[in-house]
Amino acid sequence: MENSQLTGTQRTLKLLQLLLILVPFTLPLWVQNEYYVHSILGRIFIYTILVVSLDLVVGYIGDISIGHAGLFAVGAYTMGILNSTAAANAGSTMHLFLEWPFLPSLIVAVIVTGFFGFLLGFPSLRTSGPYLAVTTIAYGLIIYTFINEQEGLTNGTKGIQMARLNFFGVNFNDNKFIWIVYPFLLLVMYLKSNLSKSFWGRAFEAIKFSNIAAESSGISKVRFKLTAFIMSACIAGLAGALFCHLDSYIAPNTFSMDFSVLALMALIFGGVRSTFGNIIGMALVVILPDLFTWFKDFRLMVFGILLLLCLFFLPNGLAGLLKKYFPKLFEKQHPIFTKEDKAPAEFMTDNKSTELSPLSLSKVEMRFGGLVAVNKLDLNIKPGSIHGLMGPNGSGKSTTVNVITGLYNQTAGDVSAFGKSIGKMKTFERAQLGIARTFQNLQLFADLTVLENVQVGLHKHYKSSFLAVLLGLPSVAKEERQKQVEAYRLLEFVGLAHLANEQAKNLAYGQSRRLEIARAMALKPKLILLDEPAAGLTTLEINEFNEIILKIKHAGIAVLLIEHHMDMMMKISDEITVLDFGKKIAEGIPADVQKNPEVVKAYLGSEGATHA
Repeated sequence: MENSQLTGTQRTLKLLQLLLILVPFTLPLWVQNEYYVHSILGRIFIYTILVVSLDLVVGYIGDISIGHAGLFAVGAYTMGILNSTAAANAGSTMHLFLEWPFLPSLIVAVIVTGFFGFLLGFPSLRTSGPYLAVTTIAYGLIIYTFINEQEGLTNGTKGIQMARLNFFGVNFNDNKFIWIVYPFLLLVMYLKSNLSKSFWGRAFEAIKFSNIAAESSGISKVRFKLTAFIMSACIAGLAGALFCHLDSYIAPNTFSMDFSVLALMALIFGGVRSTFGNIIGMALVVILPDLFTWFKDFRLMVFGILLLLCLFFLPNGLAGLLKKYFPKLFEKQHPIFTKEDKAPAEFMTDNKSTELSPLSLSKVEMRFGGLVAVNKLDLNIKPGSIHGLMGPNGSGKSTTVNVITGLYNQTAGDVSAFGKSIGKMKTFERAQLGIARTFQNLQLFADLTVLENVQVGLHKHYKSSFLAVLLGLPSVAKEERQKQVEAYRLLEFVGLAHLANEQAKNLAYGQSRRLEIARAMALKPKLILLDEPAAGLTTLEINEFNEIILKIKHAGIAVLLIEHHMDMMMKISDEITVLDFGKKIAEGIPADVQKNPEVVKAYLGSEGATHA
């Protein structure tokens, strides 16, 4: 595979981008006005760091947080307690001034805030939407109340006065403060950019669009959500620690819930998942009240009106508007594939059949209160075979699949795969063991490209460490290229290679079904569960799907096929199990099952069975 080649226009834009990045470094050399550089620009930079932290949770994970002012406060007050001096706070009621140097204090502030983010992450595992938003509000209010009331530790409403910031005898409390803040902003944006373009970023977005599909691709929701909240908190803590030295003073009123709301507004104004949007959104929030004196008295009301207008007319924020009218400025570089990247016919033969049964169910029951959805089901799938699972609507087919993949824990009985009991395993653990699936109702990651959807399926095969991903090491880029080729080959396998760079939400229905199979195959499974893959397809598409499923079988992968299409099941299944009201009523080769009176009765009713 070749890397995408930059055009002349793109190279010019890259050069201009580099020059713009360097401009703030020069400001202290030729601008004397401290208000515009130190106070306004410095505030924009620090608050943008906070918005970047919020973007990780809201933009990538999809959880709404209205408590980030609390995390911002933790970082600020940790820095204040560690870095301030007793001399700078004469007459203070505080009992503790450690007088640490700036850099160690900054590191500890980031770590302490990360721990608070870890605690905040746990509610996100059980709640979402408005319930989580309310939880984050409460979290922020608890922190605000603590710093307001604990005068012995935080000096309460009197606040903490910071000592002057000096390095090597040079005062950085003037415009030169930009030389400290701006590099941290660039660092945070660099780390966020690396993360968003990696398999970590795709995992975050997968969780946002569908927890179930993400876990079925081998992604641990617990691990990635907690990591997102911890990293978000660390960045918010960094912003808070830097904020201490912006005005050389901190007090509780800065960290009220109003500030959390303004940060969220800035993110929405600018546009989520956009570095440029993070900057421009916060710049508006900082500059507008300064431009119009009357604005300050009605700040939240005016911002609320602007927010409603933005959500209605600019759902993707100002960054989305600019992308629409100046696409060249934000054009995403897509990988280019060569003929050598196309998979040889035997590329999927790594998964050889084994003597162990890919799946065995023994006396499995699934009850929902008094309803028995699966009733003492015994099922055994042979290695390298296509096993059909049939039954009328409501017979328990999809429930059985959900029990096998861990979405439901069986009420009784045992589920084992490859000779190992998996009944207590999480969904992502079963996926990592080699059990892949598709869904009766499509579960694609809409905003990701077709290629990226398949790369989500390859998630468990990435080996790069989290630190290597953040730093953007060459080994990470090399691994990413390799996985792109693997994903492209899977798209060739299902006939979607020509749509590799198309967004998944733009696919036709039949193409979306193919993409789900490609994503499931990316897991490199030993068993794949296809839950009604032919639903809604034409006869021609069904025949094409038959060929794909037979190719999967020939690669040595066992298939559990759940379908309503009788012709399809009879044509490609080696063995069929039929359910009715959660109970197995027939099992055997297709010809025998088709003639079974119980099966005929289940589908046609007793009167229809008599006529048959």
